[in-house]
Amino acid sequence: MSDARFQTARGAHAFRVLVEACPPRRTFLNAAHIPNRHPRKFATRESFRGRQHAASVRSPILPRARGVTAAVSAIALLVTSGVSAARADGQVYQNLIDKAVAAGVPGLQAYVGEGGTRWIGAAGVASVERNRAMTRTDRIRLANITKMMTAAVALELAKLRRFQLSDRVVTLLPPGFLDGIPFADEMTVAHLLEHKSGLHNFNGDDGADFGRDLFSDPQRGKRVWTSAELLSYAKKPEHQPTNRPGEKVSYSSTGYIVLEMLMEHREGKPLYQLLREHLFAPLQLETAGMEGADLASEEIADSYARPLSGEIAALSPFTGRRPARPDGLVNLSAGLEHYNAWARGAGAVAASAEDLAKFMDAVEAGRFAVMTDQEAQFARSKSKPGNHFDWNGGSRGIQTTILYEPGRDLTVIVLSNASNVGTSSHEIAKQLLTAARGT
Repeated sequence: MSDARFQTARGAHAFRVLVEACPPRRTFLNAAHIPNRHPRKFATRESFRGRQHAASVRSPILPRARGVTAAVSAIALLVTSGVSAARADGQVYQNLIDKAVAAGVPGLQAYVGEGGTRWIGAAGVASVERNRAMTRTDRIRLANITKMMTAAVALELAKLRRFQLSDRVVTLLPPGFLDGIPFADEMTVAHLLEHKSGLHNFNGDDGADFGRDLFSDPQRGKRVWTSAELLSYAKKPEHQPTNRPGEKVSYSSTGYIVLEMLMEHREGKPLYQLLREHLFAPLQLETAGMEGADLASEEIADSYARPLSGEIAALSPFTGRRPARPDGLVNLSAGLEHYNAWARGAGAVAASAEDLAKFMDAVEAGRFAVMTDQEAQFARSKSKPGNHFDWNGGSRGIQTTILYEPGRDLTVIVLSNASNVGTSSHEIAKQLLTAARGT
């Protein structure tokens, strides 16, 4: 089950990106390393959640709120609230994440950047069983936030004229790749980016068959699912499209799998290599990588969760696992060569909050885009004090949140290695945003 909420998108999907130099390197206000955090209810798939109030946002991640637009994979929204000029001390931020750990979150990283100042902190543990403290350099799974990076590469390739956002997807893929999917010949690259393809979401609320196959796979955690295998769920007669391409926003990880395949076919390289070449290396994201390709599970902080009602008895990631803590918290990634690699370009990237902040610096500066009309979206938000974009990702054992307020050049990032325990990453991020605003 997903906690994602989507609303219809509107407006044109023109592709415009400002190419600017990254902002000057920011100074460190405070950077304590301390040990932990919670999630909402998540189904067998990465869940996406976003809110926006008073302003529209369109992104390949899926942003939107009362009149907001959906796109990629994380949902971007705009939220309006009072703003003050006060700025919190770094210890205030550290106290907030320490409080989240005390409330049950195993481990987390957080970032607050405003103008030329940044704070990065860590709390809790990367491993409950080994009592290994979470540090600022640990990798944490990003789940749906991965789609922002996949979108950034796609929009970069479009800028380089490898294809156009208006191109029909069937013309960019091997012959027959989309056979069996109704209206496939109507889908464009923009539809994939903006979650308007209508493709069945293989790991969504109607994805029980994928969940059964994933958790009953004798090679689970050893083999990486192929794009074709994931797309096959959208070809089943029982999984008809949610809509004709372009009609409405309907969140779909499958759309990002098709986008991944499209880029790989056009460039002749796997997505993990495209991410390295276009994002990770240029931005010096030293911790970023795709699980199952660049990274093994042991190179990433463990992912924890408490089971929801019925998940212990049912086939699930909890099957055969014992609690690591008295409160029922279970290590879902232990013993697996990779835990979230099956999500591929829709959710398999892991990184530190510090590297994710570097990525956001480049996005905010216009060097990369994660929305098809990013320049206009940011400009509209900047003209409305208090409005902010809100991207969220999550799956069992994973929670990620990015809040960005263009009007103050204020960014908050929270990455957690757990779900269904303690305070959610989104709530922690809102607390940090409030502290940064001085409200």
